[in-house]
Amino acid sequence: MKSLPRLFLLAILLLSGSSVRASLLSSISYFSCGTPCPTVVNSSAQDTSALGFSDQYGSIFAQAGYGVLKASVDSSFIGAPGGGFISMSTGSSLAQFSDTVTLGGLGGPHEITVVLHFEGTLGAAGEETQGTSASMTVSLTVDGHNTALIADFFGNLPELQASADGPALSATFTLDYGVPISLEALLQVSGTFGGFAHFGNTATLEFLVPEGTTILSGAGAEYLATAVAIPEPATFALLVLGLAALSATRNRYRHA
Repeated sequence: MKSLPRLFLLAILLLSGSSVRASLLSSISYFSCGTPCPTVVNSSAQDTSALGFSDQYGSIFAQAGYGVLKASVDSSFIGAPGGGFISMSTGSSLAQFSDTVTLGGLGGPHEITVVLHFEGTLGAAGEETQGTSASMTVSLTVDGHNTALIADFFGNLPELQASADGPALSATFTLDYGVPISLEALLQVSGTFGGFAHFGNTATLEFLVPEGTTILSGAGAEYLATAVAIPEPATFALLVLGLAALSATRNRYRHA
């Protein structure tokens, strides 16, 4: 069961990766039943609008921005004596952006690290919570080659809680400057019958780039970029000479 969201996200990204354009998408789907029964909410937005709904049985929220995604859901379940339920709710929330970015300011290929930071928790207030999950994806398409970084979390997993203050997804690529790169990121959460998934504090995309790098976005967005110092040629040469001298000295002592 856990592989289904992963395969679904990969299919979306691989099918759309070759023709990515700047776009935003937020979507919420919510169902609750009590008194009255039922309440059904389905809504979507293709801009930075925040979507949200709440009633006495739960709540749901989603908002997409370039480089920043938010999604959360709270559900509930109150069982009836002898089976069935008195009240319940379930929901699914999605935030996604697509863009084209071009690295500039320097010549030649350089190592770039892409990091998706996130704050989030999963949990359960009821017994029927098998559908509670969070899925996060970052996809890069360079020269027609697609690489997807995916994390899936189901249930109240300890590793999710432990990584709440640090990067959840990261990878380093050697990229040619001046070449357009298709970029997509997706955050999807669901809560079922008493489960909750809280990622309303954002999943934020960051680029770790060499000093002097510029990022041109097809959407005109400004992405979080952190400059990383790279050794100057003279400094690098001195470092190599120093290591060579150290190696020669060690060899001399061994022979002695």
